[in-house]
Amino acid sequence: MENKLSYLKLKNKVPYIKSISLDDIYISEEALKLLTKEVVKKYGVMPFKVESNKLHIAMIDPYNTSIIEEIRFITGREIIPYKDTKYSIFSSIEVYYEKEIVDEVLKDIKDIGYTSKIIKDNNKIIENAPVVKLTNSIINQAINKKASDIHLEPFKDKVIVRFRIDGVLNERMTIPKEVYVLVNTRIKIKSGMDISKKMIPQDGKMEYEFRDKSFNLRVSSIPTINGEKIVIRILYKISKNIDINNLIEDQDDLTLIKKILNHPSGIILVTGPTGSGKTTTLCSMLNELNSKERNIVTIEDPVEYEIEGINQMNVNNKAGLTFSSALRSILRQDPDTIMIGEIRDVETADISVKAAITGHLVLSTLHTKDAATTPMRLCDMNVESYLIADSLVAVIAQRLVRKICPYCKEEYILNDREMEFLNTHSKEKVYKGRGCKFCNGSGYRGRRAVFEIMYLDETNRELIRKGQSSNKIRNYSVKNGMKSIKESCKELVLSGVTTVEEVMRVSYGYI
Repeated sequence: MENKLSYLKLKNKVPYIKSISLDDIYISEEALKLLTKEVVKKYGVMPFKVESNKLHIAMIDPYNTSIIEEIRFITGREIIPYKDTKYSIFSSIEVYYEKEIVDEVLKDIKDIGYTSKIIKDNNKIIENAPVVKLTNSIINQAINKKASDIHLEPFKDKVIVRFRIDGVLNERMTIPKEVYVLVNTRIKIKSGMDISKKMIPQDGKMEYEFRDKSFNLRVSSIPTINGEKIVIRILYKISKNIDINNLIEDQDDLTLIKKILNHPSGIILVTGPTGSGKTTTLCSMLNELNSKERNIVTIEDPVEYEIEGINQMNVNNKAGLTFSSALRSILRQDPDTIMIGEIRDVETADISVKAAITGHLVLSTLHTKDAATTPMRLCDMNVESYLIADSLVAVIAQRLVRKICPYCKEEYILNDREMEFLNTHSKEKVYKGRGCKFCNGSGYRGRRAVFEIMYLDETNRELIRKGQSSNKIRNYSVKNGMKSIKESCKELVLSGVTTVEEVMRVSYGYI
């Protein structure tokens, strides 16, 4: 009753408490030092700023006077509360107190003296053990940072843990080799790999739960001279609709892609390297096509985006359900539109092209460096050139470029090398990020897709039928209005969205 009265008094005294997002706020080291990990986890709070004698904190319940009084007593400072979500607060704790968490777990492992044999023989007992906490902490931090991959790399005297964030690897921590043996064993057991085999490459997978969300983890190990290297690919299950209008920011590109999607049949290919956002683009297209009048079926490895109203299948190689076998079955299901996660082999390529010719709209991905090399890649997969010419509607090559961090964005003048790369003769003002806490010192925050869209006309088709080179197809397409990825990136540099360095990184092997 007393707490309720205090709550009401505070709510009446402070009629409006500001809501914030810790993702958008600079969190100072000085603030972090005032509260331990145990305290912030116990009370669901996150300190982020010290101002004179005031400590600014994010809280799940900013009207809870008992918690505010307790923190005031611990810190000896006046508390300024803000409202944030439980997910945001605990995610921030995981990230900003990570060193304390890892150090504590490493100490526990050393004190208890776990071995990989104990982990193998007594899997149930160690569910709350330090090695499990350490493994989970690494994965949790990667998810919090929205990393696509975790690299655990053994060297002579240590193991380096790196996360791939926004397409670039960042070192996060190092762990002792004797501890890594335990982490390695834990990961291999959970992903269904054979822990007795250390000298051959292995692949595995596991389901992982974090903050009431489910993630698919794809695990790969290879033997190196210093031990097994493990890479974990994090597949984020997203059930929300991906709106093509929000995904494609360039209005000319958006208009052209919508025009391409109006074709009732044919094959539309999205190309680019791994991690360039191809699946996201495909799913935004499916959302655009999705209607009660259309039967859409997909075969994916695995399903990453769950879309209401669309029939989605997972590849299951062990059960014999491959892309090609699934595609044959789908064709007996009266489909209007088929999405194939990736054309990986000759058989899938052949069936896809023939399905497109026989009245189906087929969407898929292919690993090619640009739009113009795609017909040649299909030829390499033994698809006849006349079939490619007759079935192919468009090729959409894409990359993801990192955007300059808005919190540390600064102006500078192009140097001679950059002018040469951008093919400009004027020393124009452009921008870069100097690096700050908001972007982890990288100078970048977030990414944007850039596209190269080759929409085939009859001349394109004739060039493909005659087996003309990629250069001839590219030159004709550019003359006919196709904007290359490099040109699109150049526009983003001059408009202050990204940097020359980033364009060099993503544009066809320029470093």
